[in-house]
Amino acid sequence: MIDEKLQQGINSGNPKTYDFLINEYSKLLWIIASGVLKNVGSREDIEDCVAESFTYLWEHPEKYNHQRGSIKSYLCIITKSKAIDKVRKINKTTTLPYDEELKVKTEDIEEALVNKQMVNDIYEFAKNLKQLDSEIFILRYFYQLKPREISDKLKITVKEVSNRLYYSRKSLLTKIKL
Repeated sequence: MIDEKLQQGINSGNPKTYDFLINEYSKLLWIIASGVLKNVGSREDIEDCVAESFTYLWEHPEKYNHQRGSIKSYLCIITKSKAIDKVRKINKTTTLPYDEELKVKTEDIEEALVNKQMVNDIYEFAKNLKQLDSEIFILRYFYQLKPREISDKLKITVKEVSNRLYYSRKSLLTKIKL
């Protein structure tokens, strides 16, 4: 309901809506941008990312749809994207001293470990589905077979594969939100 009202304010270019969004989410967006830019960017770079996120929303209100997600999530995604772009830009123009390179590589390893844990959690989720749903989910997302290949392999229709994948993903999203 709140996101729907915010959507209306964003679409109409209501300055009060933008003031509300800035007051409500600036600190969160600052934390996101500083997390991405740590060891790479300056305070000004972080401020730029946050400001660019709100500017992007102001200039492209049609790209936000409250039915696809909350304004909070949308702004977080924009900010992370802007910060990653800023990191790429900074890395193109500067070279890191050797010990700074080690810090970045350590962070990359930590990120890889977090991603591996997430994959393991999703695999455990898939194993706990009904047998056919589990097989379909694993074949699709771990073996990256196309729905047509899965239907041929399991002797079921492509529509059934698609339906089962849809409900499995929906169940996974529900579990993640808990």
